[in-house]
Parts: sequence; C-alpha cells; structure tokens
Amino acid sequence: MITTTGLNWNTLAPYFGDYGLFVTMVFVALILGVTPLRYPFQWLETYYHELSHGLAAIITFGFIHRIKLNIDGSGWCSTRGGNRFIILISGYMGAALWGGYLYLAGWALGSQGAVELLYLELALLAITTLLWVRDPVTLLIIATMALVYGSPILFPALQGYVSFLLQFTGIYVMLNAIRAPLNLVDGKHVGDGAALADITYIVPKGIWILFWFVFALAVLTFCAATTLPGLQWILTWIS
Repeated sequence: MITTTGLNWNTLAPYFGDYGLFVTMVFVALILGVTPLRYPFQWLETYYHELSHGLAAIITFGFIHRIKLNIDGSGWCSTRGGNRFIILISGYMGAALWGGYLYLAGWALGSQGAVELLYLELALLAITTLLWVRDPVTLLIIATMALVYGSPILFPALQGYVSFLLQFTGIYVMLNAIRAPLNLVDGKHVGDGAALADITYIVPKGIWILFWFVFALAVLTFCAATTLPGLQWILTWIS
C-alpha cells in the first residue's frame, strides 16, 4: 500500500467499505464543524457561496464588484447589474453544487487527475484575488484555502490523499450548505431569503430557506446514490 507518492487513500478505502468510508467522512465533517479546525473548510463553503452569487451576476450580464470573506465564516458579494432573482437564489444552491462537484471529482479521478484539479482550484482562487479581493482579511482567508488545496502539491507525499481531500471537502461543503440556510431562521427579515421574499412577494422567507435546505440535501443524496453501490434506485426514482 506504499506508492512513490506515499500512502494512497484509495488503497485503504476497500478496508473501510464504500458505506463505511462515506459515513466516516460525514461523521468527521460533523464533528469538525463544532471545532476551531472547521474554519478552512467553512471558509471554502462561504467562498463558493459568494462566488456563486458573482457568477450568477456575470451569467446574467452583470458584474462582480467585490467579494468579502470574514473570519467568522460569513461573507458577501457585491454585484452590479444582472438578474437579481438569479443572483440571490444562486448562493446557497451554488455552494451545494460546488460541494457535489468536489466530492464526485474526488471519487471519479485518480491521484493524477485529482492533483490537476487542485491546480484548477488554485487558479480560481488566484483569479478571484486579482479581480475582486480588496481587503487583507479576505486575502488571508484565501491564502489559507490555497494552502489546503496546495499542500499536496507542495508535499508530494500527500498526493496519495488528494482524492480523499476532495471528497471530504465536498462533503463538508454540502453539509454546511444544508445547515447554512437554517441560520436564516432568526425572526429577522434579513438575508438572501428575505430579499427573495421581497422581490417575489412570497412570504415568509421560510419558503426559500426550505427550498435551499431540500436542494442541498438532494445534492448530497445524489452524490451518495451515484457513488455507493445499491443506492442507484434513488436516481431511478428521482428521474
């Protein structure tokens, strides 16, 4: 089980079993989520959330003015133009989809392909920094996220774990995308849900909170059904 790039996680996976590995990653992600070690992964979820707002603006012929990330895991994306409905709804949806993408890529790609994907993620962080970051706190946070993705590149002995890193990061991002909308249940008329309720006249904002919660849960279910043997019937039922 020792390769030229170190211990390969894919060779350990059969000893856990497909279900054991998936459940272990979910359990560790949930435990990690209540410790200070959560921040690099929580920042990634926030980053993908805010980037999704921005990409929705660009797709609908708007512009990103600035992306701001905060130490506490919050953030915002300032945009101009574009379709406001699509921009607002895309944050939580986008984070869930990014998480699903990372998980499925980690599952499907070999070690070499996974390392190449890390370069793409680093390039995305670099483009974000050059175009839309304006403050040192966000710069520090992005540098930390770059370190997470860049560690296997800097230390070849870690490259055997790249697939696991992507799968675990994807699971954490998806779980946080499930939990994050619930933070809007605060009795205050603020946030993306409140803004959507205002522009669509669908009140209360809980309708949008429920939508994002179910959507993120569906993405996680799709990932499980795609990668775990015996669960493909879920995909048949959905289709």
